[in-house]
Amino acid sequence: MDLRQLRYFLGIVEHGSISRAAEALRVAQPALSLHLKRLEEDFGCQLVLRTARGVVPTESGRRLAQRALTLIESMDGLRDEVRAVESTPSGPATVGIPTSLGPVLTVPLALAVRRAHPLIRLRVVEGLSGHMLEWVLSGQLDLALIFGAKEMGGLNTEFVAREQLHLVGPAADPLLRGRTAIPFAEALALPLILPGRPHGVREEVEHAALLARGSVNVAMEIDALEQIKALVAEGCGYTVLSERVARYGAAAGRLTGLPIADPQIDRTILLAHAAGRPMPVAARAAHAILRGLLADLTVDGAWK
Repeated sequence: MDLRQLRYFLGIVEHGSISRAAEALRVAQPALSLHLKRLEEDFGCQLVLRTARGVVPTESGRRLAQRALTLIESMDGLRDEVRAVESTPSGPATVGIPTSLGPVLTVPLALAVRRAHPLIRLRVVEGLSGHMLEWVLSGQLDLALIFGAKEMGGLNTEFVAREQLHLVGPAADPLLRGRTAIPFAEALALPLILPGRPHGVREEVEHAALLARGSVNVAMEIDALEQIKALVAEGCGYTVLSERVARYGAAAGRLTGLPIADPQIDRTILLAHAAGRPMPVAARAAHAILRGLLADLTVDGAWK
């Protein structure tokens, strides 16, 4: 027994005729008769009587018709309620954004979500990209932007952009002046100010050093992006950033950078959510808005 059979039965009772019900329901008459027969077999009793004037329900049929009408109205109401949830997202949505992407995404995302879906309670968490990965997998975040090119178990990911990493130093640094790139081996030997693990840039640099059979000269570990740039601007060392990140912030005007070459180091930005856990309606709405913002900020897989 299913709702379709109950709807067919109500049609038969309403029209008092299988042929007229079949026409109204747009079902072949033999098929409708078969549905009625199966329904009677399911309940183990006769539900209608065939008379010269048409079809009339038995006492059991009348009871079924009353309950079926209530059940179908309830299901229709439930369907409308669920559709309303989808069409008017509400409730909490938690989005993780790495610190390096916060200046260009956090405020635009918050404004767009507020304007499009005022009933959503958005929470944006900024932090290290490595932590974003852990928090998505643990369920603390509904979705997040993460860095990494390799397959990540337990995640559904969408490609956002790919960016080349640069060696960044003070604006007046003679080592960087008049050059178009710096070899990776030379960059490794310089005193670097880097975030601690599991920051994405730190892992990218160490992975490339491992492949090149070199080691990273870490002079300082600072888990704060703007403070790293301020220290580099003061001449305390160098760091590794994308060009996009280097040109934002209070210290940006006092910094310069060169692309790292031989080998070039790229990092991939992905939008991720947990594979085994469906996103709530509010999170899906925030996800759609975030995708739109990212599409406006990138072209052909690179930042504008």
